[in-house]
Amino acid sequence: MDEINQVLLRLYEIAQSASISEFPEKIFPLIKNQVKFDSGGFCDFNQHPQVGLKLVSAVAHNISAEDKLRARLEYLNSESVANPNTLVTDDPALALAFRAKGRSVSLSVLGNKMLKPNVVAYGQKTESLQTLAMVGNTLDRKSFQTISLLRRKENFQYTRTDEAIANIILPHVFQAFSIHRQIHARNTENAVNPGIAICSLSGNINFIDETATDFLHSEFHEWIPPFLPSKLLDKLSTTSEKIYIGRQFTVTAQLKGNLLFLNFRRTTSMGKLSATELVIAEMLARNETYKAIAQRLGNQPATVRNQAHNIYVKFGISGKAELTRIMTSLSR
Repeated sequence: MDEINQVLLRLYEIAQSASISEFPEKIFPLIKNQVKFDSGGFCDFNQHPQVGLKLVSAVAHNISAEDKLRARLEYLNSESVANPNTLVTDDPALALAFRAKGRSVSLSVLGNKMLKPNVVAYGQKTESLQTLAMVGNTLDRKSFQTISLLRRKENFQYTRTDEAIANIILPHVFQAFSIHRQIHARNTENAVNPGIAICSLSGNINFIDETATDFLHSEFHEWIPPFLPSKLLDKLSTTSEKIYIGRQFTVTAQLKGNLLFLNFRRTTSMGKLSATELVIAEMLARNETYKAIAQRLGNQPATVRNQAHNIYVKFGISGKAELTRIMTSLSR
């Protein structure tokens, strides 16, 4: 028990100190010291009023998240929440875990005559012949999180002891994920960025909040999470400014290591700027000083500073750097 207590303490240390990319690479090996598995994942499901239940983000260990998620789309049918205790899904481990929120369940794919052929094919394709899963115990009816620990060997079933240990550790893993995300969300967002997301360079979403999810559904009606819409990813990847200005929202991206940090806000048209504000915006984008702009307009620098602040508020941005990116993109 002392060893498990040390694992729990280490979980919370990692949650507060690890970077986005480091976090899963430290958390899953820590779990593996207590419950053996080959690969694993943490997933977010969201119930959207227009499109139903969707897997909106995923973090994987020792397996390609993209390959796993694309296989899920290929082999398994769409899912829906029938009631607070029933999930309609082809994934039997997920259905069992949904009924027993906060407790681990395990399932073997091969030799189970109750499973559909597509489920067996999915297990073979993703090397998940043995699954131990847990759905986080939450009161939120719109979303839920899952943890899956996967074994590829046919004769390496999970035991009652594995489940008992998982029942102690995995609820704390959910908490560690929540703490870690809150820390990095606060570091990413600011008062003028209502929506945030974090994804890989190939568009696999690691984290996305509800506002960003709503924006994506409103702009891209055919969007299939947990991948960024290809049009959005292409735009962010091919422009040096890393900005997308759409009908409903504007996205600015920051590249940090092998991850994209996205800030979403409602699109503001140039028509919302007064003639004077438009001149100021254009000069600020050219890196002109408040003093130079004031001389041209016959104003005081303090007046220009206040007008610049109004421009930032209208565009929903925090400063000159973001304004320059927007003005450059709009001028094309």
